[in-house]
Amino acid sequence: MKYRIIFIIIFHSFFLFRAQAQTDTLLNRYREYLFRTSPLQTESVKTWIATLNPAGQWPDIDYKDKEPAGWKPSQHLLRIREIALVWANPQSPDYHNGHLLNKITIALDHWLAKRYQSSNWWHNEIGIPRLMRDILILVRGNLDAERMKQALEVMAQLRVHDDYLGGNLVWCADLGLHYGALTGDEKLINHCRELIIREIKITTGEGIQPDYSFHQHGKRLQMYQYGKAYLWESLRVAWQLRETPLAFPAEKVTILTDMVLKGWQWMARGIYTVPGTMDRSASRKGELKSADLRPLLPFIIALQPAKANELKTMEAIQNGKGALNGFRYYPYSDFAAFHRPGFSFFLKTISDRTLVTESINHENLKGKLLNSGDAYLIRNGKEYTDLLPVWDWTALPGVTTFKDAYQVNRLPFVGSVSDKTDGCSAMDYQLKDKTGKQVLSARKFWACYQDAVVCLIADIKAGNIPGNIYTALDQCRWQGDVTVNKVGNVLDTGVHQLEHVTWIQHAGFAYIPLQPASFELRLQEVSGSWTTINASETTEPVAGKMFTPVMLHHPEQNSAAGYVLARCETPRQAKKLAGKPSWKILQNDKNCQAVQFKDGAMMAVFYTPAKLQTGKQQSIQADQPCLVLLKNGKLYASDPSHKGLQANFILNNKTVSMTLPADGTTVAETIK
Repeated sequence: MKYRIIFIIIFHSFFLFRAQAQTDTLLNRYREYLFRTSPLQTESVKTWIATLNPAGQWPDIDYKDKEPAGWKPSQHLLRIREIALVWANPQSPDYHNGHLLNKITIALDHWLAKRYQSSNWWHNEIGIPRLMRDILILVRGNLDAERMKQALEVMAQLRVHDDYLGGNLVWCADLGLHYGALTGDEKLINHCRELIIREIKITTGEGIQPDYSFHQHGKRLQMYQYGKAYLWESLRVAWQLRETPLAFPAEKVTILTDMVLKGWQWMARGIYTVPGTMDRSASRKGELKSADLRPLLPFIIALQPAKANELKTMEAIQNGKGALNGFRYYPYSDFAAFHRPGFSFFLKTISDRTLVTESINHENLKGKLLNSGDAYLIRNGKEYTDLLPVWDWTALPGVTTFKDAYQVNRLPFVGSVSDKTDGCSAMDYQLKDKTGKQVLSARKFWACYQDAVVCLIADIKAGNIPGNIYTALDQCRWQGDVTVNKVGNVLDTGVHQLEHVTWIQHAGFAYIPLQPASFELRLQEVSGSWTTINASETTEPVAGKMFTPVMLHHPEQNSAAGYVLARCETPRQAKKLAGKPSWKILQNDKNCQAVQFKDGAMMAVFYTPAKLQTGKQQSIQADQPCLVLLKNGKLYASDPSHKGLQANFILNNKTVSMTLPADGTTVAETIK
């Protein structure tokens, strides 16, 4: 009996020791993660230490703020976290500085006494517990028992909602996992791990889509907002638990890595992205650089060494060395990305399968027409980053519109076709004003091939619209000379009303109308503030120099129009390309829009069954509405309506039958 008791004690102690070892590994690895990913804000910490008053407050923080999004009292804990990092990091010049620890406890005591609450649940249940989690892990073992108890009470504001989805689920489960580690609750640790693992899946609900885009708040593309939280936290937890009994299954890590390589990296040029990838958070300062995954990539490589080469290539691209090359379309999110060595083009369309952009928590106050066919050219990342406060939101890049346009009507016929190198997109297009009495409709088509994007607009109808119909070909930061129509004709600051424009060259791009066109070309120094688009942001003035070429349409004279965006380093190259284009418009009307390139590649959209003449004795006929790409002896096709259908094509008297998938993806058939 005596030996049995000893055995039970030893056996029980072994499991307690193993559980404690797992907990220590989890917490120590999180601490290591913080040290490796959080640059030390030494100078800011000096200021905060000097300005902290005896009551433990900072005079420049508005502790009475009620703004739901960027709730200002949370800055108090954020500053404590940054001070704790400087105190705890062995590489810091103030490592374990007693004066810093004293200031940490004074500031912490203030929060523990006041326990500020936001009107937004996210701050109370996620934002504040996350900051407190970091502080506790950084100063663990250096707080007295009472402070630790009270700080854990603040962290316990977290709620583990088993029914949450996507980024919100991962946020709360990640917090529950660490709360369990800090309090020795092994059951909670296991439960929260299982919740995260359960949420790592391919779905058509909220989360990772079959095309590796990411949805949250319904059918909205949220790659770099909620998708960022989901991906970043899930991969980090997987790294913390690697090579332990709680390690994530290999197939779950593969899903996350595939989201990085097949989704995340394609929706940005390096670290720079566009508003269509993140919905309302585009109205936050600095967010258009949210694609920056460089701090996390070493951890992903450690988790997935089999993909190390691909991940290191991505890291090099995010460091500005090289670029992706190819066309990717995300049919579940109505988003297209076209990457070339010298530039990237991004297009965010909308259909009745996806939702309009959100404006909640006083964010995205002017973005009602985002996701309406807005299109962006990025070369160096300066084009749009932190420029949105000074945008003219009635002239979004690529959007064909009118002065009082208020809302896009979501229609079913929207899609793309691609061979993964080049591709084209089409959109049945309709905007209306707030009353619904003014309606603009058109058919829009974008053909991306080599270093050009051919943009066609057909069947323009302006119902009860008294003013101009126009398309801003771009609205970006003004970088260098703007030359129009002839080499040496460089325009100065001003709003220029131009007729018979044949080409415009600026910052490595040419903007070429298909026919000489009327333009309002704005070259302006503009100012604004972040609070005009996001009430929680700073009121400080923002200034920028803007390049906005606005093409004016005359649907009463011609219901079709178009233009080309092309990579051209110099005005001389732009002039040459405009005079001798590498494309030919085959058709641009309500039935079909089609373009053929110099080497014979052809892209088209059929809105109705029709026959398209592609040469003197060459044609393609389609018996279903669809998108097609003809290139190198192959026919690529897709169904933009996502119905799934059998399409029959006649190419020079040869019949080809193809089953077009209901998810809008591309299928191919050899026709030689």
